[in-house]
Amino acid sequence: MGAAVLVCYGTPYRIGRMHGEGARASVRHNVLSFWRALAAAGYRKDTVLGLAREHCEDQARLLGARFQEEIAGIADGAGIPFEDVLAYNLYRDVVAPEECTVLMAVGSASATGDTVFAKNSDKVGGESLVGPNFYKYKEINVILWAEREDGLKIVGVCAAGSTGLKMGMNNRGLVAGCNIARTEEMYQKNLDLTQIRAIDRAYLLRLGLEQENVLEATRVVAGHIMESPMATPGNIEFADARQAYIIEGSYDRLAVKKVVDDVDSRSNCFVVLKELNKKDDLSSICRYIRTQELLAAKKGRVTMQDMVEFSMDHANGPGPNSICRHGTDFHEEVSLSAMVMELNGKEPEKSRFGICLGKPCHAWRDPAGHVFGDLTMRREDIPAGFFDGEVFKKFYQEEPRFA
Repeated sequence: MGAAVLVCYGTPYRIGRMHGEGARASVRHNVLSFWRALAAAGYRKDTVLGLAREHCEDQARLLGARFQEEIAGIADGAGIPFEDVLAYNLYRDVVAPEECTVLMAVGSASATGDTVFAKNSDKVGGESLVGPNFYKYKEINVILWAEREDGLKIVGVCAAGSTGLKMGMNNRGLVAGCNIARTEEMYQKNLDLTQIRAIDRAYLLRLGLEQENVLEATRVVAGHIMESPMATPGNIEFADARQAYIIEGSYDRLAVKKVVDDVDSRSNCFVVLKELNKKDDLSSICRYIRTQELLAAKKGRVTMQDMVEFSMDHANGPGPNSICRHGTDFHEEVSLSAMVMELNGKEPEKSRFGICLGKPCHAWRDPAGHVFGDLTMRREDIPAGFFDGEVFKKFYQEEPRFA
């Protein structure tokens, strides 16, 4: 099944090579599933590879050459063509957008005075997600631990073979999350790969975590979105110990909200650009209202453990409308992992994180389903059970668990 935890360090190519080697089977299956999904959407592989080659120069200019070096490492490590992994990273968000629920208590809105942040990562399933590296037609999430040659450390959750992150934190005191926004225009628009000149949100999130601080992360990512919009509308959230910025981006407009000493959240809809939202998207409305209720009730006292509890919340469900999302059909959006983060403003490298793989209501309640730590820890500090895919299989269940 491949590694459930990827520990990578060094140059971008070395990080990618270790990623590709450590999750070789998962990378190969994810890329194969990507091609199947594109074929089902009517795209020819040779056409998409041609577009990837054409866009490669644009991406290097827009986002820097480092991501191409990392993709080359992943391809070599997994033993598949560079252009296949490049196309997967460029266009994955078109066929498999990140769902998700994000919560934050910024600055004095938390119990410690330093920001606490959480995200549930949700995803649809598909017929193509079959084989030893998938479970019940769902993508198996992996933990990525990357140490760059300049000392930057990043930990988060990703899909095997992707250079991007679903959510994560760095040792400079910065955390991030992202989610798709379901807009009327997205459902009316036929996505044309020939018009896409930006990589997906997961990579923009990763790019932000490579910056020096939260303001620089927001400036860099918002600037890229203004120059070339995301493949699908969505939110990207960055926070440090004292403030947060929520970026909302659609095809032709962008909004940024600054949050200081307050609570906030996002589901799969816009708040600032709310006039764009899909009117009948009940799930996003339910989850947004519920997260606002939970955070407001504990404003000024929100802890990391509260975020764990919020991650398992079954109000309006359990089902697609609850924060911890369950489904009766594999095509539904369901929760696959979660991450909670507590920043340390004085010693950023000691900021704490917790990651669970599988359904939050199961994985947070069992020591075998989650790991807690900070960015001073070593590979050996990660429980041995996280180095095989059985963790996800054990804790991914649609039958909800109650305390």
